[in-house]
Amino acid sequence: MAFNDDNFMLTSDAAKKLYGFAKSMPIYDFHCHLDPQAIYEDKPYENIVDLWLDGDHYKWRLMRANGVPENLITSGEKKERFRVWIETVSRAFGNPLYHWSHLELRDVFGIDEVIKPENWESLYDRLNAILAERKISPRSLLKHSDVRFVGTTDHPLDDLTWHEKIAADDTIDVVVAPTFRPDEAFVSHVNFANFTGKLAEKTGLSIRSFSDFVSAMEIRIQYFVAHGCQASDISFGAVQYQDTTEEELDAILTTALAGATLTDDEASAWQSGIFLALCKLYHKYQLVTQVHFGAVRNSHSRLFKQLGADAGFDSMGDQIDLADHLNHFLDALAQSDSLPKMVWYPLNPVYNAVVANTVANFQANTAGIKGQLQFGAGWWFNDTKLGMQDQMNHYADQGILANFIGMLTDSRSFMSFQRHDYFRRILASYIGQWVTDEEIPDDDELLKPLMEDIAYNNAKAFFKSE
Repeated sequence: MAFNDDNFMLTSDAAKKLYGFAKSMPIYDFHCHLDPQAIYEDKPYENIVDLWLDGDHYKWRLMRANGVPENLITSGEKKERFRVWIETVSRAFGNPLYHWSHLELRDVFGIDEVIKPENWESLYDRLNAILAERKISPRSLLKHSDVRFVGTTDHPLDDLTWHEKIAADDTIDVVVAPTFRPDEAFVSHVNFANFTGKLAEKTGLSIRSFSDFVSAMEIRIQYFVAHGCQASDISFGAVQYQDTTEEELDAILTTALAGATLTDDEASAWQSGIFLALCKLYHKYQLVTQVHFGAVRNSHSRLFKQLGADAGFDSMGDQIDLADHLNHFLDALAQSDSLPKMVWYPLNPVYNAVVANTVANFQANTAGIKGQLQFGAGWWFNDTKLGMQDQMNHYADQGILANFIGMLTDSRSFMSFQRHDYFRRILASYIGQWVTDEEIPDDDELLKPLMEDIAYNNAKAFFKSE
C-alpha cells in the first residue's frame, strides 16, 4: 500500500469498504472559527502562505518545535516562511499535521507527492500557480469539500452584518450560521465590566442585578436566533458548580463592576450561576450548548504579550473533582427540566471516561432525542489518530457510538476540511477492526447507515436542519 493513496490509513478490507460509505458524504461543520466576512467577500488567495500558514497556530507551534525563529513563523517574507514550514512538516512523522498537509496537497491541489525539503521551492511555485489559475477562494474551498453548513463563532454583541449579507446572497450555497459565544459574560474575564456596559447600551437595559444581566443576555440570544443561530459555545478552564443565591450573585456583580478584585470562590459562583441561567435560555430557544473545557491558556507570557492570544501557547489542564462538579451542574438543569442539547469537549483525555460516563446519566428525555448529551469529538490536542480513537473507545463503552455527531474542524483555516476525511478514515479503520475481529456483523445494511450517520446525518439531525 502506497503512502497517501486512496487506501491511506485504511487498515483492512473491511475498513476500505466502510470508508467507501462515508467518503462522499457532505460536511456539516457545526463549530469553527471561520470569518463570515471572508466567506461573503470571497477574495481569491494570492499566495499559498496566506491560505496555508496565516492564523494557524497548530503550524506555528510545530515550527517552534523545529527551531524556526519567531520572525519567520508569524511574519516575514512569504517564500522564506513557506520554506521553513516545508522543512518542518517534512520531519513531523506521527504528527497529524504531516497527514493533513499531504491530504490537502492531494485533495485540494491535485499534487500527489511526498513533502520534502528538496521540493519546497517547486511546491511553492506550483501552489501559487494553481491559486492564480483556479482563483481559489473561501467559497470555492467550501464547495470543493461539499460543506453544507458552517457554524462560526461570534461575540454576543456582534451585529451579525456579514451573516445577514450571506443569508441574502442567493449565490452562496452553504448555510453559514452564527454561534453565540459569551466569554466576556463571566467575571473572570478581564473585559467583563466593559462588556456589561456595552451590553446595557446594546439592549437598552440598566444592568444593576443578576436578573438584569440575564434579561439582557436573553435579548441578545433572541437576536442571534433571529439570524439563524443554532448553537452556543463556551470555553472554561474548569467545570464549576456551586450553590448560589441571587443575592450573592447581585453582590458579585456589584463588586466586579466596581473594579474590585474577586475571590476565586466568587468567580466560581458567578460562572456556575450565569452558565446555569444561560443553559436554561439555550433550552428555551433550542440552541445546542457546546462546552470546551480544560485549557491552560497563554502560558508563554513574553510571547503572549508580543503576539496575543491563539498563537500556540496553550496547554491541557487538570481539575480536582470534575465528576462531582459536572454531575451536580447537569443535575441542577435536569431538576428544572431545562437541559438543552449539549456537547462536552474535555481537552485533557484523562477525563474522557469521566465525561462519557457522566453524560450517560442525563440522556433521559421525552422528545426522543438520540444522544441529547454528546461526548464531543477529540478537541484541539486530541484531534489526532490516538485522540480520536480514545474518544470513540469511551463513547462506545459508555453510550451508543451510532448516535455520535462526529467531526468538526474548530479551525480558522479554510483548508481544514480535510480533517473530516482524516476522521472518516480513522473511523472506518476503527469500525473495520470490529468487523475483522467478528465483534460486530459484516452486514452492509447495518454498517452503511452507521458510517453515513456519524459522518454527516447525525450532526444534521442534532442541530436544526439546513
